[in-house]
Amino acid sequence: MRAAIGFRMFANKAYLLFLLFIPILILLLSFFHRKRKKDTFLFISGERLAEMSNVSFGAYKLKNLFLVSAVILLIVTLARPRWGEKKIEVIKEASEIVMALDLSNSMLAGDVKPNRLEAAKALLSKVIADNEGEKMGIIAFAGTAMWRCPMTFDTDALKAFLSGAQTGSMPVGGTQLGSAINLAANAVNAAAQNTKLMILITDGEDHDSEVSSAVKNAADSGLRIITVAVGTGQGAPIPVKNESGVTDGYIKDASGQVVMSRVNSALLGKIAEETGGKYFELSDSAIVQDLSKLIEAAKKNKYGSEENADKKERFQIFLAAAIIAFMISFAIRPGAGIKNEA
Repeated sequence: MRAAIGFRMFANKAYLLFLLFIPILILLLSFFHRKRKKDTFLFISGERLAEMSNVSFGAYKLKNLFLVSAVILLIVTLARPRWGEKKIEVIKEASEIVMALDLSNSMLAGDVKPNRLEAAKALLSKVIADNEGEKMGIIAFAGTAMWRCPMTFDTDALKAFLSGAQTGSMPVGGTQLGSAINLAANAVNAAAQNTKLMILITDGEDHDSEVSSAVKNAADSGLRIITVAVGTGQGAPIPVKNESGVTDGYIKDASGQVVMSRVNSALLGKIAEETGGKYFELSDSAIVQDLSKLIEAAKKNKYGSEENADKKERFQIFLAAAIIAFMISFAIRPGAGIKNEA
């Protein structure tokens, strides 16, 4: 039990494996010591060694002892021993990011596999996972907009909402981009720690939501909107599902023609441009990395400080001892007149 506790005190435990080579070092030093002693006695007897030479085999042993000790201490130094606690004050900083997810029926179109909504959810899930430590919230919108996950550091809560997000869950159908933008912009104005970045992920369809006034409201409040277009220019029909979730046909217009839902890249690009944001398409290969870079570069807000306990580094003690042991080892001269102890 004590051995396990002692082992945990090292930050770089892997370096302790080098201790396995210490017996080999001792055997090598012992071999050369015996060989030196044997070679010496070929020319002079042990009885006359003290009379004819100032060589001391006892000094060789002492020199090797300090050398081995120095190597052991150096290995322990590399393993970074730590014990005792110190308090570290950490100032918590994070960006505040609003993510708005389109839950209108057009997000069921299959021009992005498996469909637009599932592809959008997968993207947001990756962004959340890659940016832990940032404060994020999720707005869901269709014919109206509402907060589904308030601003939080809890990535599990964010992912839990995403996993359950479905079309048809909003109280009003249709697509009102302006309602989502206004909701985020109003949150910016009301927040003590101003949110400055919004990720709007949608196919861009809009049913008379007065987007222009909402975008102006966002720009005036300092909200930068990053738009992510989900879908293709060719478009796809919007499936109608029965109670079992099976496609039972497609949405048709008043003349009975199947409605083709196409991504509105022009509108989404304009929203991003007028708010100082950036426009992306879901098909961009590096979109997750690009979004993460924008989040990382966003303004950081301070959320107070907290104290973390950490162990004190003690490697300096062993490093100093290793240096002293090396110096003593080099200072010992076996031929300096030390009496033979062998």
